[in-house]
Amino acid sequence: MIHYQDDLFSLSVLVKSLDLILSTETDPEYFAERVAADVDFLDRSLRLFGSLLEQNTLLIERAEYLKLLERTVKAFSGVLDRISGAGYPRAQAFAGDGQRLGAAAAEQRALLGRLGGLLRSSLAGEAETDLVSQDELSELLKE
Repeated sequence: MIHYQDDLFSLSVLVKSLDLILSTETDPEYFAERVAADVDFLDRSLRLFGSLLEQNTLLIERAEYLKLLERTVKAFSGVLDRISGAGYPRAQAFAGDGQRLGAAAAEQRALLGRLGGLLRSSLAGEAETDLVSQDELSELLKE
């Protein structure tokens, strides 16, 4: 059993933590490996949860999980953009393999696009299932 809300919250916290670490004048010789590992972990994990939510269309709180994941992917994409674009004090030292960061950023943008579509269709599906026809309403009010 997957605890989507807790897992997505934890990933969100990791993204914020990575952003805070990179926002400081952290010495790359101590943190470069950690930053690279966090980027790889977050990239894989966010794509995995995106895939799980794509497949599990009958999940009860799917729309909420999609929103949480979308928010986290947006934040992570921003971090990746700032590392690549020298948006952090020592971004160049942490950029490491620019090709790997570029690939991760592209994957996250693609995931963000898919999540937007899933969220729109999920919300549209919820609206359709919550509607009560006029005949049903009349029958309910008779009793």
